[in-house]
Amino acid sequence: MLKFYYAQKKMWQMLINIVFIIQIILFIIIFLVTLYWFLDLIDKQFLTFINPLANFVSGLVKIFYRRMIEVGGVKIDGSILLFDIFALLVIWGGTQLKDFFDKQITKIDIIIDKVARDQEDLFNKQLQEDYEKQQLKNSNLAILISYSLNNVLGNAFWSEQSNDSMEAKEKEVDKQMYYALSKIPGCKVAKSGKQFLILSDKFEQVDYLLDYLKKLLAQMDEYVLRSQMTLTTYIALEPYEKKADIKKIFTTLNKLLSLKMPGEIICLGSFQLRYEFIKDRKYTPVLKGTYSIDESDKVWTLVKNN
Repeated sequence: MLKFYYAQKKMWQMLINIVFIIQIILFIIIFLVTLYWFLDLIDKQFLTFINPLANFVSGLVKIFYRRMIEVGGVKIDGSILLFDIFALLVIWGGTQLKDFFDKQITKIDIIIDKVARDQEDLFNKQLQEDYEKQQLKNSNLAILISYSLNNVLGNAFWSEQSNDSMEAKEKEVDKQMYYALSKIPGCKVAKSGKQFLILSDKFEQVDYLLDYLKKLLAQMDEYVLRSQMTLTTYIALEPYEKKADIKKIFTTLNKLLSLKMPGEIICLGSFQLRYEFIKDRKYTPVLKGTYSIDESDKVWTLVKNN
């Protein structure tokens, strides 16, 4: 579309240039033949090289109009004067044509600007759609939870029996958490040591999962506190495509947990970008800082809205 309008603009500009060249040529011819005519009147003929041009112009005019002008009883050939008048009219007409062509170029420039803006808007819209499609490909969600138990009395009071109690309590926590997590509909749960990996094929249920986890961890913290222990938890999230390598996702989540941010729900920019497409979000991603994960990555923490 733009090529068509640019071709039109080029055509009008070419016509302007042609008219301008014709005007310059006519100005030169008018000057030369008028000078020749004036010198001929005063009987001065030292510009003889103009004779062929003057004779041609005079002969051309006489084809259409042949008349002598009488001034003071002296008859003068008025063909060159008539040519000058005609040429000046042509020059004036050329100026009007150039104004018309300029107006056409102005109109085309307006159209070009509009078409360019429309194409830019269409391009930006296409980019936005491609961006959304790319983000929406991350339709799955991985959540990695890690925890540790601590004796509120401190290590100085530990005994062999208290260590046994700690291990027993960890087994109870493992069992209860795995049971509670396995009840989440549409999710798969895997356990490795003191870590739980939750895989969901519906990213849109992220807020529900987070609320569920916060409630579960609060209950577990209250549960272990009765045995004079505290529960420290670490949570990381990452969206992924259906065909993604889960091992890579798990490695990334482990790197996030290695930042040791207890009690926080942390994620990378990939989650933050994907989370923007959730309507009525219950959490707000807040930039935590830039850390060395794979390269230099920004880490975000999710804060529950009031």
